[in-house]
Amino acid sequence: MSEQPIHLLLVEDHALMRMGLKGQFSLESDFEVIGEAENGQQAIDLAAQLQPNIVLMDIELPILDGISATQKIKATCPDIRVLALSAFGKDNQVVGMLAAGADGYCLKSIDWQQLLAVIRLIQGGGTYLDPQIAHKLASMLKSANTPTTAPAHRQTAPATVLSDREREVLQLISEGCSNQEIANQLYLSLGTIKSYVRMILNKLSVDDRVQAAAKAVREGLI
Repeated sequence: MSEQPIHLLLVEDHALMRMGLKGQFSLESDFEVIGEAENGQQAIDLAAQLQPNIVLMDIELPILDGISATQKIKATCPDIRVLALSAFGKDNQVVGMLAAGADGYCLKSIDWQQLLAVIRLIQGGGTYLDPQIAHKLASMLKSANTPTTAPAHRQTAPATVLSDREREVLQLISEGCSNQEIANQLYLSLGTIKSYVRMILNKLSVDDRVQAAAKAVREGLI
């Protein structure tokens, strides 16, 4: 039996870019573009109307930006997966998209076959950060971890949430490491790492690894 194709909503303000993406996806039997939006408000409306599996979301959009659009789509249609596809990896855009609930972040320089693999991964419930974005997050986390003269309660609050080992695992998550890679680096079993990841998600009240990384950046948890 043939499986249903992955239904895509393309959100991109450049018509030529949308045309190119649509043409490429038309060559793939397991993908189908069911809608196109040129601004954030259109993206929200079409997502609710068409119920795509995946929204490919540009960030710098007219009328309403991709971060705001992602937040609203996730609030009203939480089952729709959102993949940021941006030409830039600006700090505020990265953190903003992850905090808004995006399930992944890719740069437009990504290889085509890799993009298809990422979309399949996200459709299956996974999350993805472009390696350059993961490196950027790691750098931001290191900056956030630099000692300051801030009041003591701001320094000690995160320690009451996560143990030292959990913070170590969270930092590796934020660097884009898989569970197996974390297990290898920390010399622990894969099952143990999975348990740590579950505890971290529960303690931070987030649904997935991307949201955990975003919260770590926002609140200086590492």
